[in-house]
Amino acid sequence: MSKPLQTLSPLKAVQQRVPAGLSRIVTLTPAPAIDRVYFLDRMVEGHVNRATRVETYLAGKGINVARALSLAGNVAIAVVPINDEDLELAEGSESVRNKVFKTVGVTAATRVNAIIVDTDGATTNFNENAAPLTAEKWQQLCDATLDEVKRVQADWLVLGGSLPVDSSTGREVDPGRLFRAAHQQGVSTCLDTSGETLKAWASSATPVDLVKPNREELAEITGTALRTMRDVVFAANVLRQRGIRTVLASLGSDGLVAVNEHGVLWARGPSARVLNTTGAGDAALAGYLSALPHSSAAPYSTEVVCEALARAVAWGALAVQEATTILPRVVFSPAGISVSAPDPDYVLSR
Repeated sequence: MSKPLQTLSPLKAVQQRVPAGLSRIVTLTPAPAIDRVYFLDRMVEGHVNRATRVETYLAGKGINVARALSLAGNVAIAVVPINDEDLELAEGSESVRNKVFKTVGVTAATRVNAIIVDTDGATTNFNENAAPLTAEKWQQLCDATLDEVKRVQADWLVLGGSLPVDSSTGREVDPGRLFRAAHQQGVSTCLDTSGETLKAWASSATPVDLVKPNREELAEITGTALRTMRDVVFAANVLRQRGIRTVLASLGSDGLVAVNEHGVLWARGPSARVLNTTGAGDAALAGYLSALPHSSAAPYSTEVVCEALARAVAWGALAVQEATTILPRVVFSPAGISVSAPDPDYVLSR
């Protein structure tokens, strides 16, 4: 096993001084959801199950990322299409809404996702499909997002979650124009989605600087069986050949791997007690982006990427220990996390 490139300094809580060089990030979640989380002692299939408690909140990849970044003191705006009634129901806090959210009004009800969480950490999700958008409403969303990018002088634009269907064509909305316009403003772009959507838009025609697939998603989109670290790096480079600048692969208990034109880095930390895995990838992405301010300064140094990966692992670990996707805190320069060049023969956990 290769030696770590860097041992990171001791953990500092977010309540202490926030590091200099904060990120400025705008996210777009075109298919937000109201997550209804049911907590059970134990779920038994085919029987009546009674929840010990239920929590309801507004969620979606871009929303989760923006929340975590804002908690760490970064400038983070989440653009969402939602009607006022659903926003008030899900968020319940005027101050939080005004600080983080930029809303574009729609008439359709927000989809509702049911999340079942056992005390043993098993998480079961039931997700509704997003309501279709008209071409005009999609254009309005893109314009509002670009306005926010310009207003806050964003370093990154993150398009998160599934893409709704264009009601006039029956096909997914096209994010290409949005990403091209962001690039013209000197903004780095992240496409945080999965499956056929990621496969369709992870190409040279759509300028994407960063994607964050998990192990299953990376295997599916590249058609590669991922058994060793060598397989992971190979699959990541398959995506990079399609025009992606950086692939940040989330490997669960095996950590995170970042692959770009400058090399490969692997970050791992101590095992965490898993309570709820929903939103852990969003927290990891937020941690990674929190250490990458000033897109014009890219390519980032190895030290900066090491810090970004360490935060990603730490924030992801915090997320799985929380009952919901809303982090109560974040950490900077976390202890106990190694960042190294990966051993290509390392066998991934089952």
